Amino acid sequence: MKQPIFNTDFTVSLLPGFNAIASTDVKMQRPINTQLANDSKKTILFWGDNNTFPQDVIADVRKDPEIGTLLDKQANLLYSGGLMWGIPEIDANGQKVYTPLDKLVNDEIMLWLKRSNINRYMAEAAKDLYYFGNAFPEIILQGDRTKIIQICAQAAEECRFGVQNSAGLIDICYINAQWETAKQDDPLTKTVSVLDAYYDPASQLAAGNKLNYIYPLNYANPGNKFYQMADWNSIRESGWLEVSQLIPQFKKALLKNQMTIKYHIKIMNTYWTAKFEGYDIMPLSEKKAIKEKEMTAIQDMLVGSAKAGKSFVSPKYWDPITGKEQDLITIESIDDKLQDGKYLEEGKDASLYKGAAVGLHPALVGSVPNSGMGGAGSNIREAYNLHVLSSRSRQDLILEPLNNVLIEYNGWPLNMEFAFRNQFMTTLDAGKETTTNTSNTPVK
Repeated sequence: MKQPIFNTDFTVSLLPGFNAIASTDVKMQRPINTQLANDSKKTILFWGDNNTFPQDVIADVRKDPEIGTLLDKQANLLYSGGLMWGIPEIDANGQKVYTPLDKLVNDEIMLWLKRSNINRYMAEAAKDLYYFGNAFPEIILQGDRTKIIQICAQAAEECRFGVQNSAGLIDICYINAQWETAKQDDPLTKTVSVLDAYYDPASQLAAGNKLNYIYPLNYANPGNKFYQMADWNSIRESGWLEVSQLIPQFKKALLKNQMTIKYHIKIMNTYWTAKFEGYDIMPLSEKKAIKEKEMTAIQDMLVGSAKAGKSFVSPKYWDPITGKEQDLITIESIDDKLQDGKYLEEGKDASLYKGAAVGLHPALVGSVPNSGMGGAGSNIREAYNLHVLSSRSRQDLILEPLNNVLIEYNGWPLNMEFAFRNQFMTTLDAGKETTTNTSNTPVK
């Protein structure tokens, strides 16, 4: 929640069994939404006008053949080479490197990471952050509250904040899988306390009495107070996402409903009387049979690969009125409108707009349909390296529950740090295709 602290009053003490300094008497005050404060019946902060904004986003993503893949690619790029940890130091080249921890501590951390399946938390939180601009990590304590045993990601679309308390802080998160119909007092709604991520969350956790807490994450976007908005959502509001979804619907309807006619055969009435003697005085049944037989013969001559290159003889007659010869039979080829590339340009534009809205360079996206645009060689390498460099702030955000709470609460070295193992593409003369370092700087 993007709300600045404007009044802080705290004392500092050392908690029993807690090897880090923690503030135990912290009084914070945040700006309060006066409209909500005056509504005593309001106990939950709606996410969207109908409280179904994330559900609406998911529905739109599922209808689109590209946006879900683009968001997944963003999350995968953020995850990069996975998690690493150690004591950060600056080497002789001025680069940030991590030195290993004591073996006993390192073994404890490795066991914790394995048991808590922390990789799944990072992947799921990254996906929520890119989908919605918000993620809801849950910190779970063991029964005696002395250790954090797990950090997992609650599904963002199932989480809703409670209203601000008297101090302007949000201290409750409601979790329900059916917000289209559910309410905060529904028996299936889970209620979890919320930590204030803006000031000393480890001390808040130590001073509490619950076993489960939400540590809210969001990537700040101006104009949003409680729930942030992912930047790519502009493609939904601008209408381009809907445009891109209408194109395949149009193509599908065209394919389903259009009559596929290859030839238009025109036959003058004179043809029948000229070819078939006594045609004018024949009964209608005989005329019909003659026409059907003749049309079948003409179509058999036109259809099929074996007929390719075959000649067709068209009879003519002299029109005494116009003084000109006219064809008794005319066969015209009908253009296939499905082959004219209708709306391909609009589809290409929509693809480019979606890639730009999500924040992915075309070289990272791959080939854009019908555009001839893709990435190769140095374009991909430079785009990838630049993307990894610009992802640091989001990586730090995903790791906040670990770096700002877990290390201190579980009694691990305060000077250690978790980080993503960023991998960068190198040129062929570097001797290998990728390199891994912790300085967030590509190897030249």
